[in-house]
Amino acid sequence: MRTLLKYGGAAALVVLLSCPALHAQNYLNVTVGYGVNVPTGSFKDYITHPAYKGFNAGLAYPLNDQLSLGLNFGYNDYYQKYPRQTYNDGEGTAVSAVVSNSVQQIPVLLTANYTLTKKGFIRPYVGGGAGVNFATFDQYLGEFDSPHSKANWALKGEAGFYIPLSSYAPTAIKIGGSYNYAPFNSDGVKNLDTWGIEAGIRFAIH
Repeated sequence: MRTLLKYGGAAALVVLLSCPALHAQNYLNVTVGYGVNVPTGSFKDYITHPAYKGFNAGLAYPLNDQLSLGLNFGYNDYYQKYPRQTYNDGEGTAVSAVVSNSVQQIPVLLTANYTLTKKGFIRPYVGGGAGVNFATFDQYLGEFDSPHSKANWALKGEAGFYIPLSSYAPTAIKIGGSYNYAPFNSDGVKNLDTWGIEAGIRFAIH
C-alpha cells in the first residue's frame, strides 16, 4: 500500500510540474469529496460489496466560465470475505478455507469538466478523465495471501450538478455519478471497473 501511495503521489507531482501554465493563472479550483464505488463487470466475480472507504481530490484550472482542465487523485478500498468452502488449488488438492478478497485503487487522472449552464441554483456538468490506476489485488486463502500490484491506464466519465454557495466565488457543492474503466489483467482478474457516486465541495485558491 505504501508503494502505491508513493508512486501515485509521484505521478501527481510530475503532472503538476509539467503544467507551468497552471502557476501563471489567478486561481485554481480545488475539489475534495467522499465517494462510494460499486464493482461491475468481471470485478463482481471477486467483490460485490461497495467500497465505502473512498475519497477524491482534484485541482482544476478554469479556461472560462464553463470549461476547466485539471488533475484528479482518488482512493478506494474494497473488501469481502466469503464463507468457508472447499477449493481446488489447481494441482488436484482440495483445500477447505475462508477466502477474502481485498482491493485498493489509486487513480490519478487528467480531467476535463464542462458546466452546461452559467447561471442557476443547480448547474449540471459533464466530465471525463484519463490517466493511470495504481491497484493492488490481494486474495487470502485462509492465512495465505497472493498479492498482485499493477499500474494500468484508466478512463472515467462523469455527470452531475453543482449547487453554488456564493455569487462572487466558484465555491459550490458537487454531487455526481461516474463510470470508472480500469483494466487490470493479472492472475485472472480482467478489470476493476466500477460505478460511483460522490459528494464534495469546490472552492478556489489564489
